[in-house]
Amino acid sequence: MKRILLCRTDAVGDLILTLPVVRSIKEQNPALHVALLVSRYTAPLLAAEPYIDEIVAIPGRGFNDMGLTAAFARDLKRLQFDAILYFYPRLSLAFAGWQAKIPTRIGTGRRAYSLLFNERVNLHRRDSGKHELELNYELAESAFPRLVRHEPSLVVTDEEIRSARELLTKHGVADSDRWLVVHPRSHGSSPNWPLERYRELTNSLIAEGITVVITGSALEADIISAAFPGGEAGIINLAGETLLPELKGLVSLAPLLISGSTGPIHIAAAVGTETVGIYPPQSSLSQARWGPRGAKCKIFSPPESAGKDPLKAMNLIQVEAVADYVSDIYAHA
Repeated sequence: MKRILLCRTDAVGDLILTLPVVRSIKEQNPALHVALLVSRYTAPLLAAEPYIDEIVAIPGRGFNDMGLTAAFARDLKRLQFDAILYFYPRLSLAFAGWQAKIPTRIGTGRRAYSLLFNERVNLHRRDSGKHELELNYELAESAFPRLVRHEPSLVVTDEEIRSARELLTKHGVADSDRWLVVHPRSHGSSPNWPLERYRELTNSLIAEGITVVITGSALEADIISAAFPGGEAGIINLAGETLLPELKGLVSLAPLLISGSTGPIHIAAAVGTETVGIYPPQSSLSQARWGPRGAKCKIFSPPESAGKDPLKAMNLIQVEAVADYVSDIYAHA
């Protein structure tokens, strides 16, 4: 095998929890050309990662058009991969790999279109009780046994740091200030702690002299701004104003990030920033499956006995408990 394409076209957190496996494969096989298939949205996160030889980016997670799928299959054929491994299989991508006649096509064996793979792994993710990172390693080790395992990490470039510093300076935040980042929405990837609870938490932190920088995607900017309108003392609302590289730089500079189960909490853990996570209790969505990996991670979650309604369960997480934990960190800084 000389060239392999590893496919992970879904969200930021999913990609970050796959990168250690990519690194392990490259370290075990340094002569192997390792390419990574990702969405155009997440691709900018990877520009400085030294173990990725090539990035192949597509507009979304897959294709909804047979013409586009066929065109992508022609691209794959031209790139002459010997193998393709699907961490996040989509029917269109599986079909494109089959149509391109890539000799080795590796994926899980539990989907209707798994017949398009010629190496099928009996891996059931949702109710496995295992973390996503462990599951990614198990899938890869079907083809690459005994991989040395790593935790997620991201290289932060000088340009990302410079851009983030300029943004903070523009809003009056100095290196010596007490500040943190709050990312209150998960873009549908997981039940959220209500914005009202984040607002209460923010008020408590501002009262202690901590500046709160709010981040969020452009799609969520309006709902976030309704809870955190601009111009308030102690709040800097950047929702919808940062692209991924700038967000990575900002999170790397932050003393602390508070977030639900979504991409920025995994970015924070991967760059070594202290994280506080607000997670649902359901096993398929919990810390055990999707929690950030790192030494400086604290998770608040309701008990599993909280009931089947995730929104009601999330309301059981007490603002005071989170505020006290954060206050204690700053008191001992």
